[in-house]
Amino acid sequence: MPARLLHVLGGGPWQVPTVRLAKALGYRVLVTDIYADRPAYALADDHEVVDITNRAATLEVARRHRVDGILCDTTDVGVPTAAFVAQALGLPGMGYETALNFTDKSRMRKLTERAGLAVPAHRLAADASGARTAADALGYPVVVKPVDNQSGRGVSRVADRSGVEAAYALARSFSRSGGVLVEQCAQGCEIIVDGFVVDGAARVLGIADKSPYADTPTIASRILYPGPLPPADTARIGAAAGRALAALGLENGVFHAEFVLDGEAVMPIDLAARGGGCMIYTHVVPHVSGVDANRAMIRLAMGESIEVAPLATPRAADIEFLRMPPGRLCEIRGAAEAAAVPGVAAVHFNVAAGDVVGPLGHKDHRPGYVVALADTAAQAVAAALQAKATIGVVMAGAAAPVAVF
Repeated sequence: MPARLLHVLGGGPWQVPTVRLAKALGYRVLVTDIYADRPAYALADDHEVVDITNRAATLEVARRHRVDGILCDTTDVGVPTAAFVAQALGLPGMGYETALNFTDKSRMRKLTERAGLAVPAHRLAADASGARTAADALGYPVVVKPVDNQSGRGVSRVADRSGVEAAYALARSFSRSGGVLVEQCAQGCEIIVDGFVVDGAARVLGIADKSPYADTPTIASRILYPGPLPPADTARIGAAAGRALAALGLENGVFHAEFVLDGEAVMPIDLAARGGGCMIYTHVVPHVSGVDANRAMIRLAMGESIEVAPLATPRAADIEFLRMPPGRLCEIRGAAEAAAVPGVAAVHFNVAAGDVVGPLGHKDHRPGYVVALADTAAQAVAAALQAKATIGVVMAGAAAPVAVF
């Protein structure tokens, strides 16, 4: 009898660990992705080129292959599709409506507000004129964002009325549904909460502090686990995460959430029913919490029982992001030396020689990052910064190599 078949949505580098782990657990794996050449294909038992946002086409493939489970682990765009297919085939899943609650920020705002959580004042805008009216009413600064994207794509912080039209156009260009949300800019400390919901109970696996860039405050320069928070704040954040997840309807599964801590208020900014990117899901959370969330998600998708028991005292991790001068990248130097620094788990680049490095329009424009794991936050930061200091780049037309920053 053949091994049971897991359908993984997405075949990029972030799905490679999931496919590899599923194979190690004894499952066969089917991968679908919109692109014809993806790294996870080589590891899978079978693959097909299908847009993971196309629910009907994905359902047809899953039905034809007779899959036993389906998941989308680190990208929002496939979460509703995985839920739709699971529901249609009677497989384990969060439910299609719940998936929409996590991937439509307008729905997310309404449901968390109804549950009594503090949320930024917000309005949907149908056009640029409506966005200006909303921003004027809410008061500047405002954040203008697509209702249904991720990684900060199409998100702008607007200081006055003159920037609203361009911000609306950008958000609209990144919105799959055409919806654009205008909301007050939340003030306070930015916090990431990662965890797992089991039978309706949220288990926090990591709480991190986000340090934004001064020139691009919607993009983090560092994500540090654990954040420098007193126990009372940690408890309040965990309680708010549980209420928010319950309001959106997640009964079982991984989550990656962002909050702003403003005095006594814990304000949900974004909640995702999938693992965090930048190796949070695959490297950071297992080290910090002692829980392999990826393994738990695979088991859950295949209808098996799971146990999520985090360490009593969390360990530490630092994700240190890299920037480079604008221009055409000719060479990256020192990457191997950076990866060899004790405590460094990974050095990752989103760019390669020949690529053009531009401004930070959204999170995915960051050229790379270093992930360091340690027992304490200070140790993790020291290792990440030591690794970062070894990396240099040669840019076209430059007289000499320059350090990343």
